[in-house]
Amino acid sequence: MRSISILNFKGGTGKSSLAQNLSHALTLAGKRVLVIDADRQANVSSTLLSKPASITLTQVFTEEEKGVTLEQAIVQVRENLYLVPSDTNLDRASKYLTMTNGADEILKEALPQLTQFDYVFFDHAGAYSPVMHAALLASSEMLVPCELEPYATQGLFSMFDKLKKELRKHVIRNAGIIPYNVDLRYSMARQYLTELRETFGDLITSVVRTDSTVPRAQSVQQTVFEYDPKSRVAEDFRTLAEDLIEETREAAL
Repeated sequence: MRSISILNFKGGTGKSSLAQNLSHALTLAGKRVLVIDADRQANVSSTLLSKPASITLTQVFTEEEKGVTLEQAIVQVRENLYLVPSDTNLDRASKYLTMTNGADEILKEALPQLTQFDYVFFDHAGAYSPVMHAALLASSEMLVPCELEPYATQGLFSMFDKLKKELRKHVIRNAGIIPYNVDLRYSMARQYLTELRETFGDLITSVVRTDSTVPRAQSVQQTVFEYDPKSRVAEDFRTLAEDLIEETREAAL
């Protein structure tokens, strides 16, 4: 199992849309995937769920003493695709984690039991919080969606420095920086992409192109594969999924 945080401290970089569409792409390639929605905005949950969940990540954190487990919060949302939903009360979990010794390792301790999954993704909010900290402790890798804009490189270095300070001895491997919402018709976008590649080298993955399919699909609670599987952005998510699968296969050799 690969446990991967989808992470960027800047809002609006495509974390939630990456989580829901990349995970669906992996299931279409035959993998079993769990997405843990660790953002109180609950965008992934809103897209993938057809009705409100009875147990959310908030309860997993705050009602552990009542026997609420991570596994009990898992709901199936598509074939081979599963979700631990979030809700707008997730800030209660942050308070609980701050006040309760050892609670930040709830996810870390629970995840190894979920051997039925090939990939577990954590969708994060844009700001560091106790909930983010707990999810990062349960992650062994991170994927970083990054829009091509001024100061993007500085923002990434700032985030990496923050992670080193906050996580201390816990190391998260950078599995890739994903140029997201890319429109290569513009010279500035091409320039920023070149700068990212010069700075981060092989960490830069294939791009996800800008496409109105993404917000249109979300507006009707669908992934891009359900809304328009022939769209260029669906092709981009398939490429990312294929690259992840190939990397997993090579690591197992």
